[in-house]
Amino acid sequence: MAETEHHRLREVSLGDQRSLTIHRFGQPGARPKVYVQAGIHANELAAPLTAHHLADRLKAADEAGQVVGEILVVPIANPIGLSQVQSGEHFGRHDLETGGNYNRAFFDVSEAVLQAVMGRLGSDAAENTRSVRSAVLNALNDVTPRFAIDDLHIELQKRACDADIVLDLHTDSDAEMHLFLDPTQWPAAEDLASELGVEVVMLARASGSNPFEETIAAPYVAVHEAHGEDHPIDVPLTVVVELRGLADVSDELAGQDADALMRFLQRRGCLAGDPGAQPPFTGVAAPFEQTTFLWATAPGIVAFKKPLGAMVAAGDVVAEIIDVSAMATDGARTPVLAETSGKFFARSLTKLARPGQDIGKIFGTTPVEGRVGDLLSD
Repeated sequence: MAETEHHRLREVSLGDQRSLTIHRFGQPGARPKVYVQAGIHANELAAPLTAHHLADRLKAADEAGQVVGEILVVPIANPIGLSQVQSGEHFGRHDLETGGNYNRAFFDVSEAVLQAVMGRLGSDAAENTRSVRSAVLNALNDVTPRFAIDDLHIELQKRACDADIVLDLHTDSDAEMHLFLDPTQWPAAEDLASELGVEVVMLARASGSNPFEETIAAPYVAVHEAHGEDHPIDVPLTVVVELRGLADVSDELAGQDADALMRFLQRRGCLAGDPGAQPPFTGVAAPFEQTTFLWATAPGIVAFKKPLGAMVAAGDVVAEIIDVSAMATDGARTPVLAETSGKFFARSLTKLARPGQDIGKIFGTTPVEGRVGDLLSD
């Protein structure tokens, strides 16, 4: 039956105490195990609201005996960032103590896991996977966190590290629904994309800086690549779900998305029940390397010239940056051009631009020359 755990995080100052709330449904230790977290970027509030709606639905399903395996929901994955308010402004993306992005620098224990399972794997995928899961948890237990953000990261990783499915709920600034996942998981994950009505699926294995979902999968991917088909293991499905934009926070949308996640879990055998016919996937899936950013090249106020979701061609004017101190006839507008053809799927909510600022994203339909290194913006 459903139960709730409150795990106390490390105290960071006298009298300051925070905790992680973890809702558990189904039978502990049963398979498949699903882990859902929301709000590691604590200012992305559509995610925790969706997790709240999902937990209510899972509680009812659990009481009806419909949870097949074990499902964990962490509705507030970052209570530290949730409390970071200064002069009425919420700073939930970066840690004010270290400056670090809350969804970067998770602990990759791949090397320790490879050493631990060396010579111990056989031909049984289920037994091999159990060995890897145990090795991952042991390696995480050996990590000594330095800062509060490290302690938070470790506690989240410990709870997700042995799951079959990991969903990390986020939002972009102002965007269409999109996903990040490993290329080997596509098109198998089309059921998730189609249920959610996703417009863009971004395929990447190492987008840079160890975000949560990639770091959870990394030890399994490393073992799979090192040992091949002779020593098979089950690699978990780990996905970032970007629930539109920061302003898309409502009970209606959160309930809609929670319903879609329930149908996905039914399709995956995690919940009993009939999800109905799977809707078609009508979005675009392609390597993350084909995504380009729109960069501001001058200071000013941003005026977008293409609507969100528009298909654009390389060279199209997607936005203009306006120097409102100049007369309109004196070159007051600096155009921002699309570097590639594709879907204009995300843009900044902040309309005051500075040179070098990311103001939007285009999901390209062809490879982008020179697009290497870290693919994520900070």
